[in-house]
Amino acid sequence: MASSLKPLLEDPSLLKTGHNANFDMTVLEAAWGLRVAGLQFDTMIAAHLLGKKAIGLKALALDLLGQEMTHITALIGTGAKQTTMDNVPIPEASAYACADADMTWRLRSLLKDGLEKDGLWKLFAEEELPLVPVLVRMQLNGVAINVPLLRQMSQELHQRLQPKTGYSTDAASLEALKGAHPVIDLILEYRQLSKLKSTYVDALPEMVNPRTGRLHTSYNQAGVVTGRVSSSEPNIQNIPIRTELGRQVRKAFVPGQPGWLLMAADYSQVELRVLAHISRDEGLLAAFARDEDIHAATASLVYGVPLSEVTPDMRRIAKVLNFGVLYGLSPYGISQQTDLNPEQGAQFIETYFAKFPGIRQYIEGAKEQARRLGYVETLLRRRRYMPEINSSNFVARQAAEREAINMPIQGTAAEIIKRAMVRLQERMDAIGLRSMMTIQVHDELIFEVPPEELETMRSLILEVMPGAIQLAVPLKVAVKVGPSWGDLE
Repeated sequence: MASSLKPLLEDPSLLKTGHNANFDMTVLEAAWGLRVAGLQFDTMIAAHLLGKKAIGLKALALDLLGQEMTHITALIGTGAKQTTMDNVPIPEASAYACADADMTWRLRSLLKDGLEKDGLWKLFAEEELPLVPVLVRMQLNGVAINVPLLRQMSQELHQRLQPKTGYSTDAASLEALKGAHPVIDLILEYRQLSKLKSTYVDALPEMVNPRTGRLHTSYNQAGVVTGRVSSSEPNIQNIPIRTELGRQVRKAFVPGQPGWLLMAADYSQVELRVLAHISRDEGLLAAFARDEDIHAATASLVYGVPLSEVTPDMRRIAKVLNFGVLYGLSPYGISQQTDLNPEQGAQFIETYFAKFPGIRQYIEGAKEQARRLGYVETLLRRRRYMPEINSSNFVARQAAEREAINMPIQGTAAEIIKRAMVRLQERMDAIGLRSMMTIQVHDELIFEVPPEELETMRSLILEVMPGAIQLAVPLKVAVKVGPSWGDLE
């Protein structure tokens, strides 16, 4: 059967339409060695771009076509008696598969019309679809992990977690009380250790594929409204970055071949650079043009001192503000993250916006556009629909306003790295490199690289990534190399 399908699936001139083609393409290549080419349309990605809440095939068929499809549990059952698809009689399985193909094809024309009507076709065809085979390749590549290191960590964490405490107070309440009493910090530490142990240290070794000896995460480009790529099974994007334990877990991610190294390429402060471009704030543009430490430059302006006199505390508070404005940080929010009280926080925000008036104009403009049009857009015209922006409910309206401010920034940053991923993989293939793109975490890409390709990959990264999109300020990329994800220099 595989040999019969191979010429059809691998011929790029035979155009294909799928629903969540990423999954099908990954399974076909992993199980049968069939590398699908010629993907022209994906109804799940199209529905996601059009702002559909439920993007499963059955939900879309019901919503857009009025067709209620047979649920898979009708074929394979549920619970203890549930079987697998290969045990379903061929007539039933074929009818189910044909219905999937039929509905996908019918949805295609409707969704294509919607993309063209809303001005989203270019984003879909030139940015999102080319990313699908790149993500498939990354999923098939997988990552190597140091299982003995994780086993050792598990034993050490087990000792630190004894005796079991059984605390049940919710995490949000405890965070608000942090520092109020030593026992609060101990409970928070216990929870952090326990979660890290169960989610990563204990779970990752069990998820290694016995056939490949590697860990294979799934990347989803239609799961986050901002356009970010998310990962699941396991979610390697959620490993804590700033904690020592998080760094220890990262040290378990290693090259899969002797002598190879990991190379990380990280966009530096990409969201603030996007903010500078969109807001056209003169102070922010000037600081980036001079290649200054942006948080120190902000502190210099807000505190009214020369750059050379900015203290670490000044810089820290400026950093909270720089990132906080993207998420609608309130005076109370500032007081939670700094030693300022809410009144001082409010004054600091006013001073900040007085020094960066373009940022305030952007924020007010984003909220106004969302109220007027019902959506906001990224630089590449990805939309985030937000009917809640005009809600009579104050909490819902405030949340929508925060999203209206943040989405164009975070969404554009997501588009930048996705475009870089596609262009990097194209160049790597054209040169015939053995290096592999293996992990994507927000603004960072991780590669496994043989020693003889280190300089080629470094040059390629520094050529492609800064040029992924043209902004009013330069994009800056840091490249690090090391024997593990946690030991990059």
